[in-house]
Amino acid sequence: MKNFFLVFAAGAALFCAVPARAANLTGQGISTNDNLGAERTTFSNTETITLRQKVNNTVSISSSIVFVFSIISPAGAEGFRHEGNSAPGTAGGAQTQLSGISISSFYTVPGSYIFRGKATLGTETVTQEARFTISSPNINLIYPPYGARGLSDNPLMFRWIASGASRYRITVSDSAGLYNPVHTAVNSGESLYSYPENPSQPREQLVADQVYYWKVEGLDSSNNKIAESNIYNFSLKAQASSQSRNIMVSALELSSPALDFTKPLNFKVTVFNTGSSAESNIGVRLSLGGLSAQDSPKQIMFISPGEKKEVLFTAFMPSDQQESLAVACVDVFDDNIPDNCKTMLFSKNTGVPPPLKEKKKLTYDEMFAAITKRLGPDAAKSLEGYTFESLNCANCSADELAAIISALISGDAQLVNASVLDAIGDATAAAAAAPNSSASAAQLPAAGEEGPETQLDVQALPAGGINEWTGYTEAFQSPEAVSFAIRNRKEWKKVWKTLSSEDTPDVNFDEKMVVGVVSGSKDRAETVRLSGKRKTDTGVAFDYYMIEAPEGVRPPLPAYIFKVYDRSDEKAEFKRLDVLKR
Repeated sequence: MKNFFLVFAAGAALFCAVPARAANLTGQGISTNDNLGAERTTFSNTETITLRQKVNNTVSISSSIVFVFSIISPAGAEGFRHEGNSAPGTAGGAQTQLSGISISSFYTVPGSYIFRGKATLGTETVTQEARFTISSPNINLIYPPYGARGLSDNPLMFRWIASGASRYRITVSDSAGLYNPVHTAVNSGESLYSYPENPSQPREQLVADQVYYWKVEGLDSSNNKIAESNIYNFSLKAQASSQSRNIMVSALELSSPALDFTKPLNFKVTVFNTGSSAESNIGVRLSLGGLSAQDSPKQIMFISPGEKKEVLFTAFMPSDQQESLAVACVDVFDDNIPDNCKTMLFSKNTGVPPPLKEKKKLTYDEMFAAITKRLGPDAAKSLEGYTFESLNCANCSADELAAIISALISGDAQLVNASVLDAIGDATAAAAAAPNSSASAAQLPAAGEEGPETQLDVQALPAGGINEWTGYTEAFQSPEAVSFAIRNRKEWKKVWKTLSSEDTPDVNFDEKMVVGVVSGSKDRAETVRLSGKRKTDTGVAFDYYMIEAPEGVRPPLPAYIFKVYDRSDEKAEFKRLDVLKR
């Protein structure tokens, strides 16, 4: 027993000696500090940071204590690493730090980062970690867009790109400086905020046609401001105006070729909000041959006015059907029920709709009658006594024009926003419409055939054209300049109506955009000029300047300029250059 006890005790002594040796080097703290030396756990991506670690050594050896600094991103990747700092291996405390590190050198996205410090002495290594948060000081506002006018959203939803802040403060005011705001609110960190439909204070009720200004500030956990957006402005539609709701299925098509009808077909449904109000929780359904698609229905959580959403489905074509009808519908009761669904007929022979029947041959009189019938009574009255001498179609072929006319007669197509215009010049008038002239026969080719070039007079649009408009307007009475980046015809038409009673100029918004600036009432601008477009880190920027009126002369109204540029869907910023005087 005595011998056994001695052996056990010796083994125990040996076991205790191992942790005692490992404890020679121990961690005494790790921290992240600002440029003033204060310990902090929240930073912005524009600051510098100091990394500090402390250890204690209980033995003196000839080796040095070697330190390693590393920073781990929210995604788990090592974005920063530094080696080379060291301290003598003498007994006692040791401390080291890295100062003035630019956070932008390792910043990737807003979120929680890890500072990991390692200290090594001989075979011993101590690892310490400290978490800290980095946010971006830039908050990008999304909706309402800058300069939006006539909004009818109910509720009005504010949206922005988050910066990583713990919460966000939304401020809405009727003054450009946000003095005495009509409404303020703080959310819980979401990148959206719904304006109350029935606010508690009368002043918080938004008034139609009043220009409101809004911005978003990012706050940390202690409610300190760490991020801020630019100031955007908007207005609401007048109460007398009706609010329209229309969600339509604008397209139904295969997203991939139908090669094997024993396998599911892949469909793409395009849903388009053509109304004036945002919609949420829209159900989209698809059936093929009377059977619902495997993943039908699907939900569209939110769709803004003018926005399109694509929804994908997979569906089997019934094995006992040679032809099947695909039907896509949205579950919404809006102002235009007929366009809530779209159909497409499929044949197992081709996987596409069966070929169209051969088109009948039409005379110019038949074409003329089809078009005037759909122009309405006023336009038809203006064209009494006229017949077609020739037919012009810019940017379309003879086959395409033939298909358009046939669709008008069959009822598959309709004329939208068409009107009768006075002919300009004798030659144009003679080519467009000739009173009491005899009708010429126009032979429309069957599908797949190429008609004679002499049957249709297809003229190309003239090169160039007006791409800049300037003048004075009373529509925008703001102390500060107002800028626009217009990317769709609906918005362009709305803005143009405030500037002119003439027809809205035609712009191809698939390839172009319209950029505009209206001077403020305090600018005394005689002229506004756009000097160019350039690429920036956050999108594109448009530079502009103003020429002041001579001393003692006050312009009658704010000056404006609108100009066509190549389309860019990136964020648009406006940079005002020095004001020029005459």
